[in-house]
Amino acid sequence: MAESVAAEYLRLLLKRRDERANPDALAELQVLFRRRDRKPPGTFQDSSFLYIRSYDADQGVRPFSGGVFWTSPDVLLRPITSTSAYTTTLNAGDTYAIRCTLRNRGDIGVPSAKVELFLTDPTLGFDTRFAANLTLGRVPSAWVGSNESADVEFAYTVPATESGHKCLFARAFSFSPLDLPIDDFQLDPRLDRHVAQQNLNIVGQAQNYSFGMVHAPNGRLRINLRALDPEELLKLRHPVLADVEVAREFPRRGWGRLSRLELQERGGGEVVVREDAEGLAVEVRDPDGMPPGAQRELNTAVRDVLRDVHAGTARMADHRDLFARFRKMNSEARRTTFRMTVPDIGLQPRQAVGLEITSINETWQPPEVFGGITLVIVGA
Repeated sequence: MAESVAAEYLRLLLKRRDERANPDALAELQVLFRRRDRKPPGTFQDSSFLYIRSYDADQGVRPFSGGVFWTSPDVLLRPITSTSAYTTTLNAGDTYAIRCTLRNRGDIGVPSAKVELFLTDPTLGFDTRFAANLTLGRVPSAWVGSNESADVEFAYTVPATESGHKCLFARAFSFSPLDLPIDDFQLDPRLDRHVAQQNLNIVGQAQNYSFGMVHAPNGRLRINLRALDPEELLKLRHPVLADVEVAREFPRRGWGRLSRLELQERGGGEVVVREDAEGLAVEVRDPDGMPPGAQRELNTAVRDVLRDVHAGTARMADHRDLFARFRKMNSEARRTTFRMTVPDIGLQPRQAVGLEITSINETWQPPEVFGGITLVIVGA
């Protein structure tokens, strides 16, 4: 009862401000600035700006392209018994602490910024329907002041069905002030500042490794494998690198063939796979899905609107129909699974190298990286 009374009082205050204070102040400003032959300021629109970083220098500007966005510095997972043993390989029965840092670059604070956490098998691209929502019924929250940050921690005990290599996604949102993600199902850090991903796995050489790729029902895609230079791996500054020595000498090309990359399970429709030295070329076809040309046009339109929103020349609310069509397109997503054998490249115990797996959508013009996994391969 008290909450409803407070909500109604707040609504009346906001209405009074909009109906009286703003028009009166604007009229007065028009008079004052006319005397000085200057243009009066526009109406100030206070708002929050909630985001989770996808890379170190991230300021929440969307959309962006290029760079590694799947090893967020703001999403970390560690065993509850250790303060430093960060990982994304989970053991059944163990309890882990998931920490997510929320940031607010807006003019007003967010009293109750909430975070959803999604756990899934390693994946290129992401859709909430192919993951376990860890926070159902107990969504963690934090107060994030204006131009401040706050940490949220969540304890998770791993059931037997969820052990092994995992990918972790975080999605932030707020109802008051209203600060929401742009899509219900697709979580794309390149488009949505509310979303971040931690997709780094540690695997041994000569082991099998499986991963999924979330994609539209029609299109041309690529999966590329690329060995990281030692400096690239060290630049991640992930805590797991403190326990290994980065190897300097190892093969850097031809990882597609070295790794025996192959299709494991189709996600529906027709999937045509062609292998080459760098990975796989994948074509997916389904007559019931949105054609590639329509996907391309819609993706371009959404990116243009997001740029205008960030520049302050447009509002999300003015493009509801566009984002409704965007969400409908993303609701058609499928997941196809691939398997690879990590080659034995002669690493000694506690030696490590980095391998980057990326998925590229060649339907877009120009082609775009839409998902990635970083593997730290260690010697036995």
